[in-house]
Amino acid sequence: MSRKRKAKRKSKAQSKRRPPHPSADYRRAVRKADSVLAESGVEIRADTWQVEALDWFTAGERDRQELARYIATHEGVLSVSWARDLLRLEVFLRAADHEAIIAHYDRAMNRYPRCPLVEMWAAEALARHSTDWWRARALLLHAVEQLPDHARPRYELGFQHYLLGDFAGAIAWFDEAAARLTEAEDDIGSRVYYNRGLVRYALTGDKKAAIADVKTALRVDPDYAQAKQTLRALRGRVVRWVPW
Repeated sequence: MSRKRKAKRKSKAQSKRRPPHPSADYRRAVRKADSVLAESGVEIRADTWQVEALDWFTAGERDRQELARYIATHEGVLSVSWARDLLRLEVFLRAADHEAIIAHYDRAMNRYPRCPLVEMWAAEALARHSTDWWRARALLLHAVEQLPDHARPRYELGFQHYLLGDFAGAIAWFDEAAARLTEAEDDIGSRVYYNRGLVRYALTGDKKAAIADVKTALRVDPDYAQAKQTLRALRGRVVRWVPW
């Protein structure tokens, strides 16, 4: 093989490893995230990056433990730059800036060893806001494998199966999610029960089971407006619902 051809092949391989060129919107989002971190007093230094990543990023103890395991496993290749990218992702998550979440995952977080927590959050944005179903599914399945006690990736897979018309598959994933729910996941607990009950009703016509699940959803979140509306409908003759 000629040197020219070898060089061309090497160039192609290198280009595949490079992250996409950042857009102006993404650069603005990063600058804004850095401003938020600075205003919050976050100082990511060589002697503090692990502490900042654990204390500022995750609110739940279980996620904090999972992130600590990830850091310990990959400490030799992680550094200040990883912690800064992780906290930028947290800013985007808190702001529900789905475009920035996806762009940041593609342009920054992909450079580091796979983190199931990061992939779980990126997959939610990919599935719900870019409809990149198959890519999101691959990330969620990896999260399920690596996070055996987490309800969220299982709920997201159930929601995907529902949207794709696979009600039996959706119920199976919702069942797995319900079995793993903790108080730390109350933000999705009501949705797990609500959607499981309604999908079960759509599949089997079991109104009693659907009412039980919707009632459970309301015990988790008494202000769940859709669940209140659906419960009234289930007790009547016509059932309509908006899944979430």
